[in-house]
Amino acid sequence: MNWIEVFGYFASVIIAFSLTRSSIVQLRWINLFGASSFCAYGIIIGAYPVAILNGFITLTNIYYIRKFVYHSNHAFKILRTQSQSHYLDFFLEYHKQDIDLFFPKFDRKKEKSDREYYVLLEGTQVVGILSGYARDDFDIVVDFDFVMPEYRDCRLGEFALGEERALQELTGYKKVGAIADSVEHEQYLENLGFKPNKFGIWWAGEVSPSAAS
Repeated sequence: MNWIEVFGYFASVIIAFSLTRSSIVQLRWINLFGASSFCAYGIIIGAYPVAILNGFITLTNIYYIRKFVYHSNHAFKILRTQSQSHYLDFFLEYHKQDIDLFFPKFDRKKEKSDREYYVLLEGTQVVGILSGYARDDFDIVVDFDFVMPEYRDCRLGEFALGEERALQELTGYKKVGAIADSVEHEQYLENLGFKPNKFGIWWAGEVSPSAAS
């Protein structure tokens, strides 16, 4: 077995491994590496149909990575939903094990009457749920920010709460705050540009005097 055959087998293994990833972004990145390697392998051995096919797969992966990671022409949307809808109850129950792991306090608070719910969509598919409560007509505090495992590398936090400010644009709230349930959640909020006040509420950008109250 020469190095060219080893290279071909290596590219095949990478492509097969990519299909085991639950994360859409991880699948695309690993498959991109495997497909581009297999494209090069096809060129080296003169198998041009193999090279053309894998070249096309490589370009397709680049397109979707740009779409999901860099939000170039993404199809993400955010919509307000009723707190007592059958679908919302089904979604929360279906993902209960994951929710209990990342948001252990949420189950005791989800039925409160003043709680607001928002669904995150990719096209028409629900991929996550945001929930929180309005402190007044100007501020909302999000204490539940759940995204399906397949979409956790798609920077939906940047879309909804961070740079793209989709939640603010939808609701008209001037300030968006958040409550962290773990050290990992705090790191996530810090990466989004949130800063904590003395009461444990994280606010986007600078903490205003009203936010500190």
